[in-house]
Amino acid sequence: MKKNILSLAVATSVAGAAVTAQAAMYLNPEGTGEVLLFPYYNAQNGNETSMHIVNTSASEAKAVKVRFLEYVNSQEVLDFNLYLSPSDHFSFTIFQQGDGGAIVTADNSCTVPELGTGSGDFGGTKTENADGSITRIQPFVNYAYGVGATADNYSSITRSLVGHVEVIEMGVLGDAGGTGFNPKSYATHGSDGVPANCAALVSAWSTTAGVEGTWLDTDTAGSEDTQVTGPTGGLYGVANMLNNSDAAAYGMEAAAIADFWAGNTSHHEKPGDAFPSLSQGDTSSIVPNNGAAYTNAFATGINAVSSLFMAKSISNDVMADPALAGETDWVVTFPTRRYYVGTNPAVLPFTDPYVGAGTTTGAGPSSSCETVAISQTDREESVTDPGSSGPQFSPEPPAATPGTGPQLCYETNTIAINGVSALNASVSTATTADAAISLGWDPAQPAGWQTITFSDNNYMDSTDGAADKRRIQGLPVLGFAAFEYTNGSKNFGFVSDHKTSVAGSGLAP
Repeated sequence: MKKNILSLAVATSVAGAAVTAQAAMYLNPEGTGEVLLFPYYNAQNGNETSMHIVNTSASEAKAVKVRFLEYVNSQEVLDFNLYLSPSDHFSFTIFQQGDGGAIVTADNSCTVPELGTGSGDFGGTKTENADGSITRIQPFVNYAYGVGATADNYSSITRSLVGHVEVIEMGVLGDAGGTGFNPKSYATHGSDGVPANCAALVSAWSTTAGVEGTWLDTDTAGSEDTQVTGPTGGLYGVANMLNNSDAAAYGMEAAAIADFWAGNTSHHEKPGDAFPSLSQGDTSSIVPNNGAAYTNAFATGINAVSSLFMAKSISNDVMADPALAGETDWVVTFPTRRYYVGTNPAVLPFTDPYVGAGTTTGAGPSSSCETVAISQTDREESVTDPGSSGPQFSPEPPAATPGTGPQLCYETNTIAINGVSALNASVSTATTADAAISLGWDPAQPAGWQTITFSDNNYMDSTDGAADKRRIQGLPVLGFAAFEYTNGSKNFGFVSDHKTSVAGSGLAP
């Protein structure tokens, strides 16, 4: 995950284009905010990914959107509203059920719809345990990309096994008092650890005997905001991916965006709605660079979000020492890509539109690929510059021009450095596309570090300031490197956040 060292005290002292008193979104190095972006989950091959969403406020109950996005083009595979009690901690695990992903939880926090319900091919289940607790399972769905005339050729539910997760605070719950509508009280846990009246929150989004619930009332403008005020932040998220095959675990933290929303109004939306989304936030951002921080204004909210993660290059370690059975994966997630590649031509900073078509039915997509350059350095400073004729990501997209160099074609990319995935993701072959792609690390360099640099064609311009001081180069990226090695009979796994290089005239006074 990309973490920028951002001191607001320093930022406010920067002259010219630096931070002023106006509000703007920023990546919070303290780890809390209104938006959390988990860079990765993996449920392939017996893997499990546990996630925790925490409300650090001791006095506020919160309405939160939780959205799971598959790896190819970040199409939604599950969405629900989460209502957190003050000081609440919501936990769940993503695992494989059948051919697709699912979540399982024994957490009592209130969700709408209620987890473990539904019908059809993807209906959930709930089981009461001997101690009175309830285990709930809710499967992922492929309706967004696998159904109807516009379905992708690669429409399998297996796409849901790998991806990333968005968490967006929608607002703070209040109470009317007395016998009125009291969502804060309903969501708040009692001494038994159970929300006082989760059913009332479900009913608020339901139609019963022809009568619409309080939040669903289509006859009343703004009904969804009844007893809901503006978001205040204070959410944090942590995750742990368990490679069950090799008994290795990888801890991750969610990137936290603070001051995401402009103003202090509610953004409460019904379950299953495409909103709130990353595109609806403030259009200004604070971006640190070279010891200072600068505000940038953009035409859209999604550009402001992207600016927080823009990087010209990412660098990290590689450990592929055969003496240690070393394996390294790089996770490279473009958390906002889908907002730019849905039109033809694509919108900068991305350059290739997503058309969702494979070369054959069931094949992976052959579009929305960005060309990158790779530089490899071993521990003795020996450098390999692959250029256009060096190591290729596999399989090379069919539409790629020979010699164009390595390309990244997914929204959440798992790169198995030596062709074997430390995260136990299934690796693509020359004929079969899957969640992981391989990179031909030089076997003469068993360990070292590398840099992936994005093309000069990838850039984004802000809308304020002089014309020659608006550009930020690169792509919006977050992620990490995951390492696995063996010591005797023991396997060990750990992660390292990517180190980023930020470039562009839009990051200078």
